Amino acid sequence: MRWNPGQSAELSKALVTLAFFFAGSFALLAQRQPAKVTIASGMLQGVRLDFNPRAAAFLGIPYAAQPVGSLRWRPPQVHATWRGVRDAIAYGPACPQAPSPWLPEMLGRKEMKTSEGCLYLNVWTPDLTRKNMPVMVWVHGGGNVEGSAEWPPLGETLAKRGVVVVAINYRLGIFGFLALPSLSAESRHKASGNYGLLDQIAALQWVRQNIVHFGGDPRNVTVFGASSGSLDLCNLMASPLASGFYKRMILQSGVCVDGVFPTLTQAELNGVQFSRKLGGGGEAPRPDALRRQAAQRILQAAAADPQLDLEPTVDGWVLPEQPAIVFEQGKQADVPVIVGSNANEISIFASPLVGGKSYRPKTLAQYREWLHRQFGEQANEVFTAYPARTDKEVPSTFNRMDTAFQFGFGARLLAQETEKIGQRAFLYCFTYVGTGKFADLGAFHSEESMFLSKKYWTSWTGRPNDNKLSDTMIDYWVQFAKTGNPNSTGMPDWTAYRSSSASCQELGPRIGPQAVPYAEQMQVFQRVLAARLRNVQP
Repeated sequence: MRWNPGQSAELSKALVTLAFFFAGSFALLAQRQPAKVTIASGMLQGVRLDFNPRAAAFLGIPYAAQPVGSLRWRPPQVHATWRGVRDAIAYGPACPQAPSPWLPEMLGRKEMKTSEGCLYLNVWTPDLTRKNMPVMVWVHGGGNVEGSAEWPPLGETLAKRGVVVVAINYRLGIFGFLALPSLSAESRHKASGNYGLLDQIAALQWVRQNIVHFGGDPRNVTVFGASSGSLDLCNLMASPLASGFYKRMILQSGVCVDGVFPTLTQAELNGVQFSRKLGGGGEAPRPDALRRQAAQRILQAAAADPQLDLEPTVDGWVLPEQPAIVFEQGKQADVPVIVGSNANEISIFASPLVGGKSYRPKTLAQYREWLHRQFGEQANEVFTAYPARTDKEVPSTFNRMDTAFQFGFGARLLAQETEKIGQRAFLYCFTYVGTGKFADLGAFHSEESMFLSKKYWTSWTGRPNDNKLSDTMIDYWVQFAKTGNPNSTGMPDWTAYRSSSASCQELGPRIGPQAVPYAEQMQVFQRVLAARLRNVQP
């Protein structure tokens, strides 16, 4: 998946309508009794949780030195130790991002605090006296340009099922993914641009070193994420730097195997164009001059630049080669996965930007034009696989096609490539359709994440099937984190993916196996991917 400003705006518009259902759902954790642990950096004081007198939450823990001043656009550094007791009773600020019309309200407040000093994580443990509990590390979505470890509030819900939960912030947008020749020259690896991925790796290193103090087993870590968080984790499966820090992976609506990422040279050229604009024209400012600029000015300039492309980069270090090639050759992390997508992923997105404007094709002529821009010589093949006979059919056809192209195809491909290396992949197809204002959106992007938090979707509708689906998904996810297999006694059986049968586990009002939707039509995207990989520049 490739995120763009139009998509982010549409997602914000859709989610803001959810906010009034959820405001006020967060308990004031700071009012509860304190709990203490000592980690490598010093002593922390957190808060007790209501469901168990030995359960506790530790919020706003710094896992690396804050990337400010001279540390802006550098790999994360080790955080200094502290003396005495550090309060861990409130979330740290989110990383810099454009003001969100939905996230503060979803979190039950008027505004969301952000800061360049944002490398914090949060830990929920069901029992401070237990040892060797499974660990689940959450990486939030938001197109790598927005979001927070606070949303959705998964920690306490999952901790009740007997796992230690960690949720992390990581650098976003211009501060997380800017590449420049001058920044690469500073690096002993001669690379720049993947700071957000490096933050995620640093957080996993922190978990390896410290999670035992919260009762977690550092050898039994499952990393899970949604949307761009899931895409990033897929990239970590292709990165040697992340090897050994996790045992399992859950990828929700975002993978790295279905497209081509920019090379370091391409990303640097893009960064130079932006930095020249930021410097008022002429030569690109030197790194020290850029680091002296106010974060807000840089953030605003990035948001106003439609040509700026910020995404993970094949830099020769974090990502030595295209992730799609790594997986194709079976060189990815040798771990089991849960992976899947939703039936109507793009219903809350605008289509990709065209000429600075974001729009969806509404006529046959517009649909064919869109396909030609996106697929070039293979546009007719894609139209044959996803045809529309009349203008009226275009919106629904486009929804099916683009959902499959950006999400469904990649999820299935990752399951296939996991099967090829002898590991188990559990492929899901999320089909729940909301009610009221959300009925027209179908099973929309990120909806499945809400079912992993009992404070959200189920408390809104109150329908019996909602609780059943929420409980089942939570049980699947937690059981997978505990054993590498989502199945347990009393649960609907979920069979590992087999290319010969091409089935997925439907997660919706019905829970059980079904044929992968549009599996035959998806073959055209395999040919599109192969053509793009042939054209990759070294």
